Amino acid sequence: MKTITLLFPLLVGFALPALPVAAEDLSHRLSLGLPLLCKIGATCWVANYVDVDTSPNVRDFRCRLRSYDGHDGVDFALRDLAVMGQGVTVIASAAGRVINIRDGMADIAVIDPASRALIKGRECGNGVVIDHSDGWQTQYCHLRQNSIRVKPGEQVAAGAPIGLIGLSGHTEFPHVHLAARHNGVAVDPFTGQSSSAGCGNTGRGLWRDDLKLAYETVALYNAGFANGAPDIEAIRRGEPGAQRFSVNAPALVVWVDMLGVEVGDRLQFRITQSDGRAVFVGDQKIEKTQARRFVYAGIRRKGSAWTAGIYTGEVTHTRVAEGQSLIKRVMTTIVVR
Repeated sequence: MKTITLLFPLLVGFALPALPVAAEDLSHRLSLGLPLLCKIGATCWVANYVDVDTSPNVRDFRCRLRSYDGHDGVDFALRDLAVMGQGVTVIASAAGRVINIRDGMADIAVIDPASRALIKGRECGNGVVIDHSDGWQTQYCHLRQNSIRVKPGEQVAAGAPIGLIGLSGHTEFPHVHLAARHNGVAVDPFTGQSSSAGCGNTGRGLWRDDLKLAYETVALYNAGFANGAPDIEAIRRGEPGAQRFSVNAPALVVWVDMLGVEVGDRLQFRITQSDGRAVFVGDQKIEKTQARRFVYAGIRRKGSAWTAGIYTGEVTHTRVAEGQSLIKRVMTTIVVR
């Protein structure tokens, strides 16, 4: 079994002045919709939540590690670059007036110190800031170059298109970073409390009730087969892979891309034939907490050929937390001929 890992870098937005008003004392709360046109858990996923720990430690509002130090918003990610290329619309989460935009920055992943230095002070990339009155503002980061459709001073309705998801600014993956602020204080949309309030709070959030946006401990958001070591870069670009495998394929390998793994999590890989017989079973313990992780496992061909038929790959993620086993599973199939 071989494992490839990739960490998400720090994201920051436009600098907005903080005023001495505590978010917990709000008498009027903003009502937010999703900031993009997608289906949560099917075509988009929350990659990172707000970091509510003011120390160098990292905690999201559930006291888990689905964030990183200083992260002041919620990241809604796409499956791959091919989906981004099709054009996924970023929309206003609430009605308001556009007060700031930036456009024209290239969609280039930030992967090393040199590239990060090039965008210093513009980490949000192409973005939009909307004022919603009563001290509320929302900010949308990492939009596609030349896709912004609004101008400063323009009034926008909730759900109005403002641009497309891109790869601009301080990011390695296509997503929109949504930050909510009240009088300059970052507010966690899942609790309605300031980002300095600490974890374990269950306050009323900012999301519209009809969204039913639930917290997700981990996301197994993409999976497939390969006939050898998978090309992680091609997969994350969304390049189509072979859907049919030859009976002479050198190996059968199942892979999975995940968000939010933690130390102690366990992964089980299983490949079965159409008659239910297992041709491979593997197990792995996660030894490092990471925002994003790509893992694969499989078996080399031992005989003269594979048996023709349908093969199913299954990846099961298990986390033991507070005495309970939290289980997530993803399945994928191929036809071997």
